[in-house]
Amino acid sequence: MGLKKCKRCRKIFAPVADAKVCPRCIQEEEDKFLIVKEYLWDYPGSTIAELHEATGVDEKIIRKFAKEGRFLQINGVEITIECERCGAPIKSGRFCPACSDKLRSGIEKIKKADSSKRSKEEDNNDRMFLGDRIKRR
Repeated sequence: MGLKKCKRCRKIFAPVADAKVCPRCIQEEEDKFLIVKEYLWDYPGSTIAELHEATGVDEKIIRKFAKEGRFLQINGVEITIECERCGAPIKSGRFCPACSDKLRSGIEKIKKADSSKRSKEEDNNDRMFLGDRIKRR
């Protein structure tokens, strides 16, 4: 078990399950989420900018909560973030469904091309080249 440096506070800690942030910073983030969640119960139509103004929680952290899908379980909350590829509004994650499908199909094409290339190479390696053996004699 090794030690890591916390990405936020830069202190050294013993990670649990590949954590990149120390337990103290995780607890601080959870406390901020509870503040935002409590505000959203009272004002469910709030935007990220309004949440930042009212709670003092950084907009980057609020966006992170939205990407993780933490606001989906709160009824009436319509917080949206932008798709990282096209900028379309989404409720959670990094990409909209259309961009996810495009990325997925692109990856599948690359996998198919790579696997067919590998199978051709393996076919050539499995053959016995008699001409080469005769030349060696």
